[in-house]
Amino acid sequence: MAEYWRGDITLRKLRVLTEGLPQSGPHTKAATNGIEYSYTDSMLWILIWATWVNTVTTAKAAGDKKAKMPADKMPTYPWTKPEKSGGQGISGDLGDYDQDEVLDWLDNL
Repeated sequence: MAEYWRGDITLRKLRVLTEGLPQSGPHTKAATNGIEYSYTDSMLWILIWATWVNTVTTAKAAGDKKAKMPADKMPTYPWTKPEKSGGQGISGDLGDYDQDEVLDWLDNL
C-alpha cells in the first residue's frame, strides 16, 4: 500500500498483488481482533451456530424448558463475548454453578 501511495506502483499492479494474498494472514488480523480467521473458519462457525440453533429448537419442541441459546444473536467470531448471555455461554461459562460443583459433577461422569 505504501508503494502505491508513494506512486511507485500503479493501481493495477496493487490489485494484482492483493489478488494473490491468502484468505487469512497478517493482513487480516486488524479486522479479526489479532487472530488469523479465514472464510473456511467463518463458514464452520456459521455451521456450528446453525446446528446449535437446530438442537435447541428441537429440545424445546420435545419439552426441555432449560434449553436456550447462549446469545440472542450469533457473535461475529467464536471468541467474542455475546452481548446478552441467555444460557451457558459460548464456551467456558459455568452458568449458575461454582467451580467446585462443576468439578464434582465432572468427577461423577
